[in-house]
Amino acid sequence: MYTFVRCLLSNLALLAAVQLACAIVRAMRPDLHVHGTRVFIGVVALAFVFDAALTFLVFADAGGPWREHKPAETFFARTTAYLLAAVLAIALARFGCRRSARRRAPPGALVIETSPYTKSTLPM
Repeated sequence: MYTFVRCLLSNLALLAAVQLACAIVRAMRPDLHVHGTRVFIGVVALAFVFDAALTFLVFADAGGPWREHKPAETFFARTTAYLLAAVLAIALARFGCRRSARRRAPPGALVIETSPYTKSTLPM
């Protein structure tokens, strides 16, 4: 459980750092469209691949002090933390996108129904 919490907290700190860095890049260069969530998913995927390679290729047969850390047993807790952080990043991005879309339309603006099937609207 300690491994899961520690890995989840480090992934959330990494998410905050990536989002901040992407916000700074977007402020400096408005012509660039850098999405922090996509960058974070890529970084987490790369970290997962390296974690799996180290766990099952390097430390699988390592003797000595590595046996007390049990890297193969804690791998699944780290994998769950990677996945939970990625899902949380996607959920926060969707929530932020919806919130900013609501903020763009002024209250009392004309709203046109674009599709009766999906109940989608277009603020004018």
